[in-house]
Amino acid sequence: MPRLWLALVGTVSLSACAQLADLGLPGPQSAAAPVTAPSINFTGATLVRAPAARDLAATYCPQVVSGPLGSGALLCREIFGPPPSPSAMVVSFDLRFHVTNPNQIPMPVASALVAARLFPATGGEKLGAACVSICAEGAAGCTGAPSPDACQASSRDVRSLSDFVSKSVPRLLIAEGVALADGRPPSFALPPLAASSQVDITVRYTFGPEELLGAMRDLAAQSANDLKGGHLPTFAIPYTLEGTVWFDAGSIGRIAVGWGPTQGTWTIPAGGLIAAASPAATARAAAPRAASGAPPAAP
Repeated sequence: MPRLWLALVGTVSLSACAQLADLGLPGPQSAAAPVTAPSINFTGATLVRAPAARDLAATYCPQVVSGPLGSGALLCREIFGPPPSPSAMVVSFDLRFHVTNPNQIPMPVASALVAARLFPATGGEKLGAACVSICAEGAAGCTGAPSPDACQASSRDVRSLSDFVSKSVPRLLIAEGVALADGRPPSFALPPLAASSQVDITVRYTFGPEELLGAMRDLAAQSANDLKGGHLPTFAIPYTLEGTVWFDAGSIGRIAVGWGPTQGTWTIPAGGLIAAASPAATARAAAPRAASGAPPAAP
């Protein structure tokens, strides 16, 4: 009887596997097929939003230009106008990636880590890191807030959030979302990478105004004489970026793929990046400054 029972079970199992194959469903062997890590090619970092250089000058000139009885602050106001509100001093950037999924199954993006070093190789270096969790399209309550295990990996071949968080400046980096390169605004939801596909993805981050502007004060201090003479200094932000993206491979677990480091410099143009700003900010940046006296012409 035991042998007959085993034979019946084996016959039923083989029959079931054959039916699954006929339906195009994965059987035991295909379910255990190896999964290859997707590839990530970092293609660039673009500054997409920044204050006008005149706003930066109006912010920092009173801090770095001195004079008797407060005349330095008065001079700055006459030349550059009153300092803008903190909300006008936002600096945002996009990271662009080309991602390839070589597998025969879709691969959702689970979480992404970005670490930024600003002003590297100087005494004023600032380090920030941010982790964002990615939801499936249509998921409710998708805010990007990382789960406790997000952006963490046991392998030392990739960087985890714990490699940066104890050293980074709080809120230096604020995640604004991800998007496919199809013109949609950033959000925290993303469709899975289709099987055997390639896609371009953009991730947007914003620098925390207080932390970044505190570091940029050093740049203004180096240009105190220019500010005092009514000239707009050059505000340049050298940076180094690196990070890790985690993909959800189902029962296999999460696969971590690192990218970077890469380095470059963002230079805030004299007119600001008004094309990426709101209409109100655009009008404010283009409007002439009110002043009780005629300011020296800025280059």
